[in-house]
Amino acid sequence: THPLLYGRHRVRRMLGLPHDEWDALADTLHTMPVSLDELHDPKRVWSLGSEDPADLEAEISRLRAELGAYREALSRPFPVAMLHWPAGELAELIEAYPALSCEYPSYEEHLASIEAALRELAASGTPNLGVVPGTVPSYEAFAASEGASPADPTLLPQYATTLAARGLAVAWPPPRGAACWCGSQRPYGECHGVGETVATDR
Repeated sequence: THPLLYGRHRVRRMLGLPHDEWDALADTLHTMPVSLDELHDPKRVWSLGSEDPADLEAEISRLRAELGAYREALSRPFPVAMLHWPAGELAELIEAYPALSCEYPSYEEHLASIEAALRELAASGTPNLGVVPGTVPSYEAFAASEGASPADPTLLPQYATTLAARGLAVAWPPPRGAACWCGSQRPYGECHGVGETVATDR
C-alpha cells in the first residue's frame, strides 16, 4: 500500500491538486528527512528526465546531500519516549479497539502513568527522555505496516519508538516555565511537574 500512496501523492503533486486525507496519510508514513512534497516537486521530477548533464549533476548532488542528512539523522540518538494519546484520540482509540481499555482505564490515569514512568526512568539514570503524541490514523497505518492488529497492546511501545525515531517526541522534562507535555497549556511546574525534582533549566 505504501508505494500506491506515494505514487498517488506524486501524481497529485505534479497535477497541482490540493492535499487530501490520503496525501496526509502518505506524509505520515513517509519517514525520510526530505518531505514528499519536496521529493515530488514537479520541477525536480522533470529534471530527472532531462538530457542536460548539468540538470542531472545538480540532482545527483542534491540526492547525495539528502543521503548525508538521512545518515546523520539515523546516527542521532532518539528519546526513550512515552506514548501520549490526547483526550480525543484516546476516546476514539478505545471506541474502535475496546480491548485496549485495560491499558487505558481513564484519560487521567493515562496522563498520570506517563509522568510516573518518566520520573522512574529519570531516577534510574536513563537519559534522553521524551513524550510522543499518538493519533489513531497513524497508529492504524503502523499496525497495517507491521501486519498486526491495532487491538494488540504489545504494538503500543513499538509505535511509540517508531514515532520517536521520526523525531516527533517532545523532550522531557519541559524547560522551566514551558507548557506541560499533556497539552493543558498550563506551565509544567503547575501541572504534571508539581513536585518534579529532575527538571533543570535548558
